[in-house]
Amino acid sequence: MNSNDPFSTVRHPVDRALATAVAEGGEEDVRADRYREFGETLGDHVRRHLDARPGYFVLSGLDHLSEEQARRFTVAVSRLAGELLPQDGAGALLRDVRDRGVRLGEGATGRYSDSRQGGSLHTDAAHRPGRLPDIFTLFCVRQAASGGALVTVHVSDLLEILRGHPEELAALQLPVHFDTRDDTPGVPLTTERPVLEFKDGRERMYYLRDYIEIGHRHAHVPALTPEQVKALDLLDSLLGRRDLQTHGRLAPGEMIFIDNRSIVHGRTAFDEQGPPVDGGRLMLRTWIGLPARGGAGADGRAGADAGADTGAGAGTGAVR
Repeated sequence: MNSNDPFSTVRHPVDRALATAVAEGGEEDVRADRYREFGETLGDHVRRHLDARPGYFVLSGLDHLSEEQARRFTVAVSRLAGELLPQDGAGALLRDVRDRGVRLGEGATGRYSDSRQGGSLHTDAAHRPGRLPDIFTLFCVRQAASGGALVTVHVSDLLEILRGHPEELAALQLPVHFDTRDDTPGVPLTTERPVLEFKDGRERMYYLRDYIEIGHRHAHVPALTPEQVKALDLLDSLLGRRDLQTHGRLAPGEMIFIDNRSIVHGRTAFDEQGPPVDGGRLMLRTWIGLPARGGAGADGRAGADAGADTGAGAGTGAVR
């Protein structure tokens, strides 16, 4: 499972002029016919790399974009892939993942994405009520001086082992309460869902152990059963196995797309080793929902008609 560069076979350079045009154009411009091939090629990457293993791919060659251009590019390309989903109660569609000087679970709203901690492998948005992202992206604007490598584990490798532990596997399919990490009026304190779900012919995992434990501390929430605790402990032990993990470090100007259904991920702790340069490590994150299988998709978005052969990549080769 390990590689010095797990992204080497799934890294796709983007033509510099195209990237700049996407960053400078508006949403309607990106949906225009001249970008159709780009959208179709992106859809091909989703089908080849996310619907199957390894569960991620990288767009590269974007280091010429300014930070503001990177923000616009990230949003525009994410819209080509599917529907942008809000990341907080205020409806933010783009979130800065950077060290805000807090620790995971601190206070009422402190999140993993606000810290420089490592470990705590998870899936994105398991704590959010409502629709969850099928894909999340990270655009690397600035990398830390050391650390900050992306750590991933594929759910199929976990299931291969968990099937030998049927009691724990069954316990992981029972609902648990995730603390929503949101103090917005009207947002519930917890949201309830299983850690592991089999749906639409595939398995999906929802996980961040700290948010589950915080969720079950609320007075209105029952305690986890001993069987659930045992199952979560087993899952954590598997997620910590180096032979099941891949480690890869994004470079500035790279944007990764990750299947949030099948990839449990985290990072190694990072350190700026002195005063942070230009504000320190910065990743831009989006959450994306894919259209239902077999749905109409005449606009060329990545999830549209996901089973069709689009012939993407056969034209100008703007993204390869």
